[in-house]
Amino acid sequence: MKADLHIHSKYSGVGGYWKLKYLDSVEEPRTILKYAKKKGLDVIAVTDHNTIKGGIETKKLSKEFGIDVIVGSEIMSKDGEIIGLFLNEEIPKGLSAEETIELIKEQGGLAIAPHPYSPICKALGDKIFELDLDGVEVFNAYHRDGIINNIALSKVIKNYHKKPFAFIGSSDAHISKMIGNAYTLFEGNSVDDLYKAIKNRRTSFYGKPTPLHQIILWSYKVVYEGEKKLLKSFILEENIKFYKKVLGVVSGAIYLTTPLPIISGILGNYYLKWKAKRVFSNLTL
Repeated sequence: MKADLHIHSKYSGVGGYWKLKYLDSVEEPRTILKYAKKKGLDVIAVTDHNTIKGGIETKKLSKEFGIDVIVGSEIMSKDGEIIGLFLNEEIPKGLSAEETIELIKEQGGLAIAPHPYSPICKALGDKIFELDLDGVEVFNAYHRDGIINNIALSKVIKNYHKKPFAFIGSSDAHISKMIGNAYTLFEGNSVDDLYKAIKNRRTSFYGKPTPLHQIILWSYKVVYEGEKKLLKSFILEENIKFYKKVLGVVSGAIYLTTPLPIISGILGNYYLKWKAKRVFSNLTL
């Protein structure tokens, strides 16, 4: 069976890079399930940043689509991001990695290290070998540089004899079209079998890097939804200064009506590959 265990919905909130702020995802739970069904997935986990709300809302619709939904969250600890699966309560951000994992396991959940050597996210790095993790994301489709995933896989294999983890593949989807670009494979026919497979370190993975055009589409959708919110704010929101609203609308319009999404996507792709090479050069495998 196939499980995509790292998906973001509209509940993931606002992200940021440098001084830029943007919506991390704009996807509705129903759309996520629609595409998961289309991609032939059996299980998905909705893992929004620092909240389980997206997982809860998506799970309510699961029977309609015949897909098992795991409630999860990608939690920002002091040491890096940690995915909690099978959660029923919120886990606060800003705790140590050890405290975060302890709270996940108190709920009977599983703790996964996403993109452990990412140059663009706050990642755990080699600290994964000091923690009581159940699995490590050795293939993250969103990191399309071809380097970071190889580092994670090489390090996990090298240290497997003393610190075994379940091998996890995930899409890290920020729009619905990205869902299923990578996934975790396991034997069984239920979400309970997936839980046991991760616990027993009996999973494998499959995936391909997210195509660049999907990254470009994500930026376009994020700006488009931001534009709609800004336009509504002229009527509903009085806390934002008028000139900031105008500036935001004009900037968004320029982005949406010019080749900027394509240009920024291509430049961003080269930049992230450069950062991945820098990470690789500083690491000992």
